[in-house]
Amino acid sequence: MTCVQVTGAKDMYEWDRKAIEEYGREGHVLMENAGRAIAERIFRNFSAEETFLLLIGGGNNGGDGFVLARILRDQGWRVSAVQVVPDEKIKGDALYHKRVYEQSGYMLDSLTEGSWHSHTVIIDAMLGIGVEGLLRPPFDRLVEKVNDAPSTTISVDIPSGLPADEGTEDFQAVQADITYVIQAPKPSLYLDGTRAYYGNYSVVDIGLPPAAAPGNEREVWSEQAVKESYPVLPSSAHKGTRGKGLIIGGGQMMPGALIMAATASIRAGAGLTTAATVSSIVPSIAPSLPELMFAEITETDGILIDIDPAVLKGKDGVAVGVGMGRDPRSEKIVETLLTNTEARLLIDADGLYHLQSLLPALKAREGETVLTPHLGEMARLLNREIAEVKQNPFSLSRSFAREYGVYLVLKGPATIITTPEGGQVVETSGNEGLSKGGSGDVLTGILLTMMMQHSSLKEALSNGCFLHGRTAELVTERKRTVYDLLPTDVIDHLSLTFRSIT
Repeated sequence: MTCVQVTGAKDMYEWDRKAIEEYGREGHVLMENAGRAIAERIFRNFSAEETFLLLIGGGNNGGDGFVLARILRDQGWRVSAVQVVPDEKIKGDALYHKRVYEQSGYMLDSLTEGSWHSHTVIIDAMLGIGVEGLLRPPFDRLVEKVNDAPSTTISVDIPSGLPADEGTEDFQAVQADITYVIQAPKPSLYLDGTRAYYGNYSVVDIGLPPAAAPGNEREVWSEQAVKESYPVLPSSAHKGTRGKGLIIGGGQMMPGALIMAATASIRAGAGLTTAATVSSIVPSIAPSLPELMFAEITETDGILIDIDPAVLKGKDGVAVGVGMGRDPRSEKIVETLLTNTEARLLIDADGLYHLQSLLPALKAREGETVLTPHLGEMARLLNREIAEVKQNPFSLSRSFAREYGVYLVLKGPATIITTPEGGQVVETSGNEGLSKGGSGDVLTGILLTMMMQHSSLKEALSNGCFLHGRTAELVTERKRTVYDLLPTDVIDHLSLTFRSIT
């Protein structure tokens, strides 16, 4: 599968070590590759009329800076290269490239107060992925100066001061406009509290051998991966082979959630979709969605109480929770599903609320189960603060998925999909337009269909999240904006994404 691996600091160091010691890649060559790859991006995106202030630290990040300074100057670009650490901090491959820089006839420059205002672009090559905690002098002051300067800021690999991994609350970091990430994205690129520091980012390949990459089972899902894994619809297909799905929810006060989920499921390609909801809202739903079938459910005063296991027979996938409500009596429905159906089961929204007291039954369930919480719902399942989930989404998702044997879709600007074995996928499509009530209901409908049509649940969930997010992107590019996009717009325009991947 064509996917990029997400690699933390420890694994990145190990990848680099193995490349050098076991695969014969020389460290100074890899450093040259990094500097050259970034220089090519700069040549492509900037003008020779710009003036550059290049801040060079120690370690590999500083070595990349020496290479970059030399290549830019070789091409006649105006660069002030400043070493911001003492000479004794420049060692190994970084020292090699400092000497090459000097032997090329170039001098290092001094940093003055005027430097911050006399350059149009600042290149940050001060600190790499090994930073932990708050910065010490001189980097604390340098980061302040970079952030206060009016220049465009480019960071090499990671903004200086930013943690590469999750779990760090207190830090001080460069706010980059552009980051050229070396070889593999780092976990902090996908966290709510740190992703904005990267600005616009792209990943540059420096030649680390893929075979030497650590097997951390964490990857970024790509459009190419969607194309490679999306099931082909055979000419012999019929409604019975495209999935028989059941959606349970839509209490008397929230019928819209059920309508959106059911419509999304049908539009995404389900063969037969049935809704189990309170009888009073069926007359208002049926005329607007004639493709939808209905099933009886036990109810009292518009509250969903329980479902007959017979209704579950023959279903390939079941989704529960959208608009169901939080009346304690509805908990029985989730309990029935956990113990009386072998179909693939998706629990969302109010279903997750009721799941809190049913975790032992969840753990005991043998059938495949998918949970789709947002950060607040995840915090409730874990009995932790939302801030802690924001800081540690990878590790907390992995431990929960392994403990309860579930597939977990932690929704957010970067959605993290975790398998029961602990494998993780990051899906990054979508935009701010999805931050409206109903977007999650649409995603539930799409995921239900994907669950019924893919043999691999990991691929089903990854592709479903892509369909949802990519459609939002295409609609806001062509018709709507992120301000007026509606969840129903995503349903209506799924064909835009289908045309691009099939």
